[in-house]
Amino acid sequence: MTPEFLRACVENSWMIVALPFFVGFAIITCFMLAGLDIGQRRWFKTSSMVLSVGAITIGFLHSLLILQAFLVDPSLSGFQLNFDWFTCEQFKLSVGILVDNLTVMMLIVVTTVSMLVQIYTHGYMRDDPGYARFYSYLSLFTGSMLGLVVSTNLFQMYGFWELVGVCSYFLIGFWWYKNSAAAACLKAFVVNRVGDFGFLIGVLMFFFVTKEFWSGGTILAFTKEVGGNDLAGAIQQAVASNTLAPDAGFVLTVIALLIFMGPMAKSAQFPLHVWLPDAMEGPTPISALIHAATMVAAGIYLVARAYPVFLSPTGGTDSTALLVVASVGAFTAFMAATIAMSQYDIKRVLAWSTCSQLGYMFVGLGAGAFSAGLFHLMTHAFFKAMLFLGSGAVIIGLHHEQDIRKMGGLMGPMKKTAIPFLIGTATIAGCPPFAAFFSKDEIVSAAYAYNPIIGIVLIVTAGLTAFYMFRLYFLVFSGEFRGHGEPHEVSPVMWGPLWALAVPSLFAGVMLGFNKLSFFENTPAANAFGSFVYFGHPHQEVVNWSMVGISTGVALLGFIVAYVMYVAKSWTPNEAIAKNQGLLYRISYNKWYIDHFYLWLVNSIFLPAFENVWRVLDSVFVDQVIVNGSSIVTVATGEALRYTQTGRGQYYALVIFFWVAVLAWIGFIFCP
Repeated sequence: MTPEFLRACVENSWMIVALPFFVGFAIITCFMLAGLDIGQRRWFKTSSMVLSVGAITIGFLHSLLILQAFLVDPSLSGFQLNFDWFTCEQFKLSVGILVDNLTVMMLIVVTTVSMLVQIYTHGYMRDDPGYARFYSYLSLFTGSMLGLVVSTNLFQMYGFWELVGVCSYFLIGFWWYKNSAAAACLKAFVVNRVGDFGFLIGVLMFFFVTKEFWSGGTILAFTKEVGGNDLAGAIQQAVASNTLAPDAGFVLTVIALLIFMGPMAKSAQFPLHVWLPDAMEGPTPISALIHAATMVAAGIYLVARAYPVFLSPTGGTDSTALLVVASVGAFTAFMAATIAMSQYDIKRVLAWSTCSQLGYMFVGLGAGAFSAGLFHLMTHAFFKAMLFLGSGAVIIGLHHEQDIRKMGGLMGPMKKTAIPFLIGTATIAGCPPFAAFFSKDEIVSAAYAYNPIIGIVLIVTAGLTAFYMFRLYFLVFSGEFRGHGEPHEVSPVMWGPLWALAVPSLFAGVMLGFNKLSFFENTPAANAFGSFVYFGHPHQEVVNWSMVGISTGVALLGFIVAYVMYVAKSWTPNEAIAKNQGLLYRISYNKWYIDHFYLWLVNSIFLPAFENVWRVLDSVFVDQVIVNGSSIVTVATGEALRYTQTGRGQYYALVIFFWVAVLAWIGFIFCP
């Protein structure tokens, strides 16, 4: 491949975003509006699948070419192209394409997972009457996430951020005729609006305090362009000019935490996490896409892309905002892991697992381990997509059964699904040499160095993760079958993507994880991933071998406990052990009662308060002041004017003369 060809691939990266929108979504939707899907014609369903999968496959190959271009010529990184979207005398807003190392990493993750999910969808949804509509939604969803990834500024990112939220509403509620699905998509939409409101206010506040420092370039830009500025530069100039006075640190912290409300909702962090488990009401392919590479990954990507906002005014990681990010992530990781231990729906166990793993990523970013947090984002995307697609295969193989208590013994009849599911389970548990062993232990080491309490919380969470994931695996694939009907293996179009995702789950850590120098000599050195995706400079957190050993040992203990309870069955009855704990089990099973608290808050506080306020406004202001008041004024005015209608010409002439005199006097006084 010539340098000119690789440069052209970078300069035409907009096609990666455009293809899912215009080939996948627009064409399929136009066909449906034209009525070509009447009766679910086979040719139309096949065409919809080919268009959607073809668009994202081309995007995947294009992303690989951009990666190759950056490896051959690093100077190509940082390419951006902006267009004016709105201009006025005070400022202009732009949209465009930014392609740098962080972008291409996310492009590969999103296109890889989305491509395999869409291939899998053909087997999972082929008998569904909304087959073509589902593919059009998938294309729109993927295109929205890709648009978010290539955004050049916070304004553009916010637009695609909202579009991702709308797509999640469509897909979670895809089976809208189910009351549970309708409620779940509404819940996701409302909770995300709460976080997005804070995000919007934070962006507006940041623009207000930095509006003088964009030098006529792209406003709120992530990276500099010729004659422009970026987030870090604008902050430094605002601090130097005392625009953020009297307390720059406090103002930046408020802005950062408001912006962080968006990622808290999108990435399901406490206390805005409650929508994610309910999102399992959507079809399994969209569960895999949401939990692996699109919606929840958007929050991590936003914090990484807007990282200068979360730093201290001097550019250090010792900021209050990053401490909050790390603390929220650690608490969410632990809380979600404790909840997953007692759940019985196979998809909800994985959903709570996603909440927990996202907490790890936020801890990495909050502790200053920028590349470690993003490395776990990448590895998690692959093994979590594999686990969700594997759960969908189990559901189909068991005739739409999702209760793990009615499964068991599936290793025999569903071996092609069971093996990659085992790989995913071992990966998320942090077993060496799987990918998450490298990414999670980097985060644990950095977290312990940053704050020992946070590090200990993550170590405990690692043990809980190993326990609930192997509990899930043993209940589903080992022992005797406890369900009804005859289990069967799914088609190759469904188990094929599982094996494809197993490859990076197995080898990504070994290929991109610890650098040999840092791995064996305990010295900081940039590994392959940290050298490619970094903030400020290539870096590698010092490996704390004590923390690595303790974390791995705790995870091993979790595996042993799960094995003893669910395979060896030395402790019986298995679930009764947890139930006998009384309060602790009820807290876990009822999700720490957070949903109950929110329902009580809404039904007992917010809605009654709204009803009372509205009753007062309706009865006093609307009825008495507006309705009755306006009628009284109208009647009184009519009564007063009635006496002016006498029918006498002399009276009318007198009124006319009076007003002519008044107007003449006004003109004489006020006009020159």
